[in-house]
Amino acid sequence: MRKKVLIIVLIIVAVLGFFALSSALAAKRVVADLKQVTTSLENQDLDNAKNSLKSTKKDLEITKGSLLPFTPLKFIPVLGWYVTDAQNGLDSAIAGIDAGSTFADALTPYADILGLKGKSTFLGGTAQERLAKGIEALSKVTPQLDEIGKKLTDASSSLDKIQSWRYPNFLPGKPGDKIKSAQIGLEEARSLIVDYKPLISVLPQMMGEDKERRYLILFQNDKELRPTGGFISAYAVFRVNKGVIESEGSSDIYKLDDELVKKVQAPAPILKYLPNVYTFNLRDTNLSPDFRASMEQFNSFYDATIDKKNIDGIFALDTHFVVSLMNVLGPIEAYGTKFTTDKVKECDCPQILYELEKYADQPVAYEKSDRKGIIGVLMQQMMSKAFNAPKSSWPKLLDAGIQDLKQKHFLLYFLGSSEQDAVEKVNFAGRLYNYNGDYIHINEANFAGAKSNLFIQEKVNQKVTKDKDGKLHKVVTIEYKYPRDGDNCSLERKGGLCLAGIYRDWVRIYVPKGATLIKSSGTEKKMEQTDELDKTVFDGFFTLRPQGALKIEIEYTVPVKVDKEYKLLIQKQPGIEGHSYEIDAFGKHQKAFPLTTDKELIIKL
Repeated sequence: MRKKVLIIVLIIVAVLGFFALSSALAAKRVVADLKQVTTSLENQDLDNAKNSLKSTKKDLEITKGSLLPFTPLKFIPVLGWYVTDAQNGLDSAIAGIDAGSTFADALTPYADILGLKGKSTFLGGTAQERLAKGIEALSKVTPQLDEIGKKLTDASSSLDKIQSWRYPNFLPGKPGDKIKSAQIGLEEARSLIVDYKPLISVLPQMMGEDKERRYLILFQNDKELRPTGGFISAYAVFRVNKGVIESEGSSDIYKLDDELVKKVQAPAPILKYLPNVYTFNLRDTNLSPDFRASMEQFNSFYDATIDKKNIDGIFALDTHFVVSLMNVLGPIEAYGTKFTTDKVKECDCPQILYELEKYADQPVAYEKSDRKGIIGVLMQQMMSKAFNAPKSSWPKLLDAGIQDLKQKHFLLYFLGSSEQDAVEKVNFAGRLYNYNGDYIHINEANFAGAKSNLFIQEKVNQKVTKDKDGKLHKVVTIEYKYPRDGDNCSLERKGGLCLAGIYRDWVRIYVPKGATLIKSSGTEKKMEQTDELDKTVFDGFFTLRPQGALKIEIEYTVPVKVDKEYKLLIQKQPGIEGHSYEIDAFGKHQKAFPLTTDKELIIKL
């Protein structure tokens, strides 16, 4: 009996050895092919790249054929895992190569104009010229995106079938980590083509491929939180023509407000909560938590300014966006000051944020020109540095930009319907969405001036049960902590800088339409219930002093019935960096998490 077991073990070892040797030899050929693909792409030689892709696919198919005799081993415990994994890996690689070949074929008719025929000056031109060529290339391949996306989906699906735990990292090369990394990378490539196809399709026209575009850029200071992300403190105008971006200047938002040719009374929330402000200004128009609605309001006022320019869209960015780009680009100089992302003790925040607050708000004995226009100058400096950065930095810059779009630190609004539809489909437009299930969006506005949101900590807890009628019964608790000594906010005092002042917060909680407020506590007056943006809204106001704490609690019912699963969509407010959320649904406790993006939770009951 022992002899038979030994023979079986030896046969398995021999088979595995032959299997491994065949795979290693095949892998060696494939790696050599892929190196040739890489070399051809670096030389902008599309024809050689296509030939190398064909050679790679041929070697992969030969390898796949050589593994066919091992197919029956798939049914042997443990051993079968590795045979199946090898076949799935090959299927994934072939589908991925097919996607690359389809992309290359789509570019072939335009290889000459894109500088993809042998050695070219494409990578030798300016960054702006390379961007223009890239936009032109993108416009040529959009008709093939569906086919490319399907092949990348097939590739990702096959690779995901491989379980990385079967390949422990104590083996040479840490294969488990490499498999996970490959799966993540392939899924990101699939998502880029499939999920972002609506955006990719219109990106060339956004970048002026067909005609020049002009965009208004708003800086929202998220440390003075407002409904769409922050107080609008500065603006800049840029025009884009075939991917080439040029600045038309920047300025302080107060100057633009001074150019308004009409004055209207401020709306009720401003009259009620924002001291000594009686007229409606451009800087306060972002009152709606829906970015599109706020920008439509802003644009109607912008049309009534003396300096108004014809624009095609409005983009808004906050301090997080500035810091994330600088983390890639490094220090930037403007107005004789070197700005960095190093933390400073004065605010326990990046030095650039502290310096910007000093420059914009610190009173001095002389008149500062264009005090908040420095934002536009910094944006121009960052853009110039980005375009002249080494090409190795571009993937990091792209990733930083996409993450900021996902986390609503960079918001997009277009006057053109096709572009606006595209950014809404990928959730880059800061919209409040309807949802088939439970829903919550907490939106706050700092109506005190000071930069209190630098320091305030926020934690949200939700407890969900059923009431006797089968509807959802919810108790939502929001806890605020302000662990900072107050600053001297009497700005008449020379040299004063007010960062930590009294926090005056207008808070609105958006829930499914038809919800009913049972009771509330923690606000200065009982919360009021209204309807807005096809949601029910609970509206309140409170003040919080430095070194203080406060808790708001609301209890309400939602006209949503659940059976086998509970679905909840939490939409994040722009400008927020990640308040803590904790949920207890029907006795099932969900671990606390930072809300950095919109998040959907599905809990099986």
